Amino acid sequence: MMKTIAVVAVHKDFAEFIKADLEKYFSSYAKIRAYAEEEIDSMEEIPEEFVVMSALTVFRKVQPKMKEHALTQVISFAVSRDNLAKLSQVPTDQKVLMVNVDYKMCMQVIAQIYELGYRDFDFVPYYGEEESRDKSIKTAVTPDEMAMMPKDMERIIDIGGRPIDINCIVELANKMGIEDIFDSPQAKAARKRFATASFGIDRVLSDTKDKNEQIKTLVELIQDGIILTDSAGTVLLSNKKARSILKTEIDGFNADELLPDLPITVEAETTSNKVVVVDGKDIVVDVSPIISDDRYTGNIITLKSFEETEEKQHGIRAQIARAGHGARYTFGDIVGLSSQIQECVKVAVRMAKSDSSVLIMGESGTGKEVFAQSIHNGSDRSKRNFVALNCAAIPEHLLESELFGYEEGAFTGARKGGKIGYFELAHQGTIFLDEIGEMPLTLQSKLLRVLEEKTVTRIGASKLIDVDVRIIAATNKNLLELVEAKEFREDLYYRINVLPLYIPPLRERIDDLRPLMNTFMDSMGKKMIFSDEAAKRLLAHRWKGNVRELKNVIEYLDSLGKRLIEKEDLPASIFAAPVQRISAVSTKRAAKEDRGGDFRDVVFGWWNDRELIANILLALLEAAESGRKIGRRQLETVLQQKGFLYTEAEIRTCLSKLSGLGFVRSQHGRGGSTILPKGKELLTELMELMGE
Repeated sequence: MMKTIAVVAVHKDFAEFIKADLEKYFSSYAKIRAYAEEEIDSMEEIPEEFVVMSALTVFRKVQPKMKEHALTQVISFAVSRDNLAKLSQVPTDQKVLMVNVDYKMCMQVIAQIYELGYRDFDFVPYYGEEESRDKSIKTAVTPDEMAMMPKDMERIIDIGGRPIDINCIVELANKMGIEDIFDSPQAKAARKRFATASFGIDRVLSDTKDKNEQIKTLVELIQDGIILTDSAGTVLLSNKKARSILKTEIDGFNADELLPDLPITVEAETTSNKVVVVDGKDIVVDVSPIISDDRYTGNIITLKSFEETEEKQHGIRAQIARAGHGARYTFGDIVGLSSQIQECVKVAVRMAKSDSSVLIMGESGTGKEVFAQSIHNGSDRSKRNFVALNCAAIPEHLLESELFGYEEGAFTGARKGGKIGYFELAHQGTIFLDEIGEMPLTLQSKLLRVLEEKTVTRIGASKLIDVDVRIIAATNKNLLELVEAKEFREDLYYRINVLPLYIPPLRERIDDLRPLMNTFMDSMGKKMIFSDEAAKRLLAHRWKGNVRELKNVIEYLDSLGKRLIEKEDLPASIFAAPVQRISAVSTKRAAKEDRGGDFRDVVFGWWNDRELIANILLALLEAAESGRKIGRRQLETVLQQKGFLYTEAEIRTCLSKLSGLGFVRSQHGRGGSTILPKGKELLTELMELMGE
């Protein structure tokens, strides 16, 4: 079945020119149609499956009109070999205008001529800027752009229209799945027109047998290792990078001796991304044959250090995600004078030197991610990505795609081009899985497979991708209890719990309260003084939100704009609340111990924070009395306005459990939550238990 190619250019005649050149190679494989940019504007969709464009500016305009799975090729142009002879007419003792449609196109032609070995010309780009043109220059060269030519030129050398670069032809053929693109007589004839940089280098080498200083300079500027050989494989020229990679002087040796795993054959085959081992190190090698006058005359061999390639990919992966994935905290950022936290830091420092999985346990707000980042920054992986993912904050149906990535078209809503997963982003670095106890069982099995096989497969793909990632997981739950309840895989638990680290809650290290407060105040640029009563209240508080709650309290007090903090200034979660605010200062548990069922489970069982439950129910009741529903984020805002500092995750977990027991009704999307009659009864119960 014939494929279809759309050629899009600013002007129709230019599109027709490109089409005619493409037909010399693709006429047997595809139907090609030329479009002007303005024609695309009036179309709903470009029907062709492959789209060739003359410039990136054109691509940006036509991209919205392309089919979802259409493949693209932005083309570049080369100098025709047939027109090289005309360069002999170009004077070398004076400046010459290079006339083209814009500065970029001028410089492309100049660079190509220089790369071909013709470096004695002094070209000056000209693209219609008459006011700045040097009027003393009377000779001009143009690649068939006579419409741009100044009128007072005494000598004009037209080197003809430039055909499409052979590399673009090969790239497009690969995208179309065509292997024999140069088999037809027409394509072979067209290929002979090309003059490439390889041809220019070969001409200099074969004519003079001398390492031309200009060519050597050009080769040294290339960042990769470069080796040029003759047809027998003998090295004629190399750059410092190649000698550095191979750790030897290589000129005059045979390529087969230098790269024994990569035989150079007289068939002059192109080899791409071949990994060979030299002195125990992996090197990525490309081999391109040099063809001169339809004759194989040697090779250009490109060398890349595999480690350097990995380093570049590390940065590229972060850019693909359009976000930095770094760890900013170190062990020096951990504040605390207590023996408990000092011992915790000491253990974590030892763990940083290992590469085993770490499980950080501790209540919400104790600073588990600070420890995770510090462990990463103290490890040998510190120069790589630290990728953090909260397993409870992402909906279950999205969590898999975030972890493993997906291919284009893998599911409804998958973005064009697919997406790289967090494991790939964390390659050779660290992935931090916070609240891992919230991970669904189906994903736990996939995570276990990744840890055991060290490979991931994107959703919608079959290709295995190797990953080297250290796992740091964190939880505020008892994972062993979840294992016994069949809510967490036992094999995964032992796989991630190689190096356990427990962070004590703030109430168990109250000596750290003052240093932490000073640190938070310093970061805000504000110094507050606390009265004796206020200080006593702070020291007596249970700090169920731990360090995070303390930081929130300091931020709250800072917003008051006061230097001296009295006990009345403390938020309701610490000091007695105004009317309709519930405090947990006392509990009349014994009087209600006989209440059974769900009420007893809530009040005395599955949730210790009765204050949170009561305040959520009260906020829902107030919303219901005003005839409205309220969502999680609105709940968080309402509770903060009342002085209660709960996180969205805590509110979400509590709502989920209350909904499951029939105390509230929670709807997806913008439906919000509503208190039910059973919930009103529970609220009354809690208010009696927790009242003064």
